[in-house]
Amino acid sequence: MMTMVTRERTRVTKVLVAGSGAVGKTTLVKVLKFGQGMDESQTDQKYNRTPFLELETIPVAKWEGSGSGSPGSILMVDVAGQLALPLHALRDLTSIALDHLSLVLLVFSADNMQSLIDLKDWMELVKSHFKDRTNETPQFVLLMNKCDLPPVMDRALIEHIRSADPSIIAYFETSCKTGMGISELTVWLAKRMSVNDQGRNI
Repeated sequence: MMTMVTRERTRVTKVLVAGSGAVGKTTLVKVLKFGQGMDESQTDQKYNRTPFLELETIPVAKWEGSGSGSPGSILMVDVAGQLALPLHALRDLTSIALDHLSLVLLVFSADNMQSLIDLKDWMELVKSHFKDRTNETPQFVLLMNKCDLPPVMDRALIEHIRSADPSIIAYFETSCKTGMGISELTVWLAKRMSVNDQGRNI
């Protein structure tokens, strides 16, 4: 008698990591993958710009505090921070960058006010894609990175931006250098994934 073996499908939640260049998006993805901050030798490395798009799959069960039964993985879609490039993934490869998206991490840097202002352009671009195709509004998370550096913006301004748009559902402060806020972010993402029905089976 032949026994059928059913392979359990892995649920993948797709998350876009967006924001201006040099705010630490790619480093943040790497830090999230390991759930802890980087040491001095890693954070002192030369800045490398993401030229177009990079994908990173992170098993949620690896994160401390996620619970042994945490399902599936998160697919991090890290795109170039320069929207003015002749080719950009959000305009020229939208199906990979934006289709079936569950969440957008909007990353800005504590020492760069312009990177916070620029988030408006990122939000409008993503919202336009969703409106044209699904008539839905994506959900955003504001994330102030490089918090080991002195902030140049008032937190009241950040709170105003957050409260003014209901599609912004959370706010975190992180430092890839020290690991500040990383565990809080990973636990939040894991809990959200465990109750969110938007995850995709592959």
